[in-house]
Amino acid sequence: MAEANTAQIENQDSGEVSGQEIVVANRYRILVDSALPDLDLGMAKAYVVRDEKTPKEPLFARICPSDAVPRLDILNNLKHMMDANLLRPVECEDVAWPGSTQQRIAIIFRKPDHGVMLPANEIKTNPLQPDELAKTLLGSAVLTLGYMAQRGLAHRSIRADNIYWHGGGRNSILLGDCLSHAPALLQPVLYETIESGMTPPIGRGVGTIRDDFYSLGVTILTMAQGRLPLAKLSDQEIIEAKLARGSFGALMNGERPPFGLRELLRGLLSDDPFERWGLEQLEQWLGGGLRSSVQEVRTGAVERSFEFDGKDYTNCRALAAAFGKNWLKAGKVILDAGFEKWLRRGVADISLADRLRKTLSIGGLPDKEKGLDARKVSQACMIMDRHGPVRYQGLIVMPTALGLALADAYFRKDTKAIKRIADAISSGAVLDWYTLQGGAETIIYEAEINQLKQMQQLLKHTAPGYGIERCLYMLNPTYPCLSEILQGNFVQNIRDLMPALEKNVEIHGALPTIVDRHLAAFIACRIKANIDKPLAALDSAQGDVTATRLGMLGIFARLQAKYGPKHLPHLTQWLAHELEPTVDRVNGKSMRDQLCARVQSLSGTGSLVGLHNCLNNDKIIRQDEIARKKAVKEFSDAAREIAQLESKEFQESAQRLGWRIASGISTSVSIATMTFVALS
Repeated sequence: MAEANTAQIENQDSGEVSGQEIVVANRYRILVDSALPDLDLGMAKAYVVRDEKTPKEPLFARICPSDAVPRLDILNNLKHMMDANLLRPVECEDVAWPGSTQQRIAIIFRKPDHGVMLPANEIKTNPLQPDELAKTLLGSAVLTLGYMAQRGLAHRSIRADNIYWHGGGRNSILLGDCLSHAPALLQPVLYETIESGMTPPIGRGVGTIRDDFYSLGVTILTMAQGRLPLAKLSDQEIIEAKLARGSFGALMNGERPPFGLRELLRGLLSDDPFERWGLEQLEQWLGGGLRSSVQEVRTGAVERSFEFDGKDYTNCRALAAAFGKNWLKAGKVILDAGFEKWLRRGVADISLADRLRKTLSIGGLPDKEKGLDARKVSQACMIMDRHGPVRYQGLIVMPTALGLALADAYFRKDTKAIKRIADAISSGAVLDWYTLQGGAETIIYEAEINQLKQMQQLLKHTAPGYGIERCLYMLNPTYPCLSEILQGNFVQNIRDLMPALEKNVEIHGALPTIVDRHLAAFIACRIKANIDKPLAALDSAQGDVTATRLGMLGIFARLQAKYGPKHLPHLTQWLAHELEPTVDRVNGKSMRDQLCARVQSLSGTGSLVGLHNCLNNDKIIRQDEIARKKAVKEFSDAAREIAQLESKEFQESAQRLGWRIASGISTSVSIATMTFVALS
């Protein structure tokens, strides 16, 4: 965790600080009062960085916004791509940023030699000739995307205002930052494929390298023409133009392609991801050996328009988007005879119409007023827009962005959005998307499908460590723990969890509670060990405070044993005090006194493992149980004897016995007397 030297002046509202430095990795000093607005990216602000080991190295840091989900999972990969033409990260760390109540991620980069190709908010620049584009932009981009493709990565932030000129004579480029924000979050609709453009930015997801090639095609066209295509159109108008004429036709907007770039642009801007040019075709084109052209296809076009919600639609993909935004009305419209008639007469793709009839059982549902359920409407949207996002109850998200959308919903405390995502997973709506992609794609997405099936099972459990919180951390492997127990500490790595809890107890004297759903879910996802048994114990202990505390102590002990540190004095002492009532489980007074003394002695050792072993000692519990059963038996026997002695039957029997004894004694005395008299 970064150290922050105290500042002289601090403005809590603006977050600006004068004369303050923040140290990262014990060598990089972020100069908080030396902002670099030209290097800002979205809401990530840029600042000068000084490296103590190499002071002349030109570095800068981007401070991620508090609601960002930076792509830390690919950071190490990019750090070691030494030959790639990329704005490569140097270091990354969470920092206590002045003026912010939450810790922020700081990513340090080497400064680019020059500015971007087309500054943000500008629409015109000096056009580049085809040979310049091939040499400077395309060659460097293909090299870098090749390195990324080898590692299964996608950039997802390729655009003219995020590509820097590089080299003394601006003879090369650097692809810009793709780390500080969620994938494609800052991408204008212009640079995105149709399906991605129809999806909210947070829901676009990591996508694939195919999406990068499309963005590269738009960038090449922009730099070849010297202006941003369709600059006067709104996002919705750009999507409609692409749907109506195809991406290539829409972006050319009636103009002729730049000389020598027709085949290249057609290949990169294909709306069919499987027809779109990739590394092999681009390398052949750069070598002068490829001149085949991809045919333009208007995906989703229909012969007759369909009216929905007061608007005529001439494209199935556009209609799917409209259905997704108003699914309740769509659920009724799909069952209407007019929709069936349109399928028969208006849709040129017969297989699409047949799939809709078969999947939705149109005509076989009697209650048309009620309409289709959300999952059926979602399936209809998927069939009409195969590559589009999942559209479920108003949720619009690409399957690979479920985690990002869920993290965003938690940040905004949007309980409705959280529930909607949970329902989309548990209902099978997200799995439907993968199923409807076809056989080959299903194989490619096997890992994602298995994960979704696992999450469906997790959502069936309501105990801590399961549910939608577990899904949050499964889908976001680098997301910090949101538990209130941490009291604002940024804990992203499981190794940092116990030290953070120790620090909180040291400062505040206690934790707000021992367990909550986020803490249990975070541990279950990050511990890399099966803790289903301790979680099951927590589940069975619900409502039993003592059992719950013991169950969580067991999990904490596992964490300390696996990740350390060896000594957690404050946390151990506090837990020992909190768990003193558990000693009352022991029935034997002497054994209870011994256990209490043992707990008190362990409270100063800092060992949660020792405390857990003491309070969960099966041998002591068995011995105590044996002694308890023996005492119960002895008590029972004694009680039975007392009851017998006090019973009426026993009293009468004793009286009769007494009488018999008295009579016997009396007879004996009489005989003895008579004998004595006779002898005398």
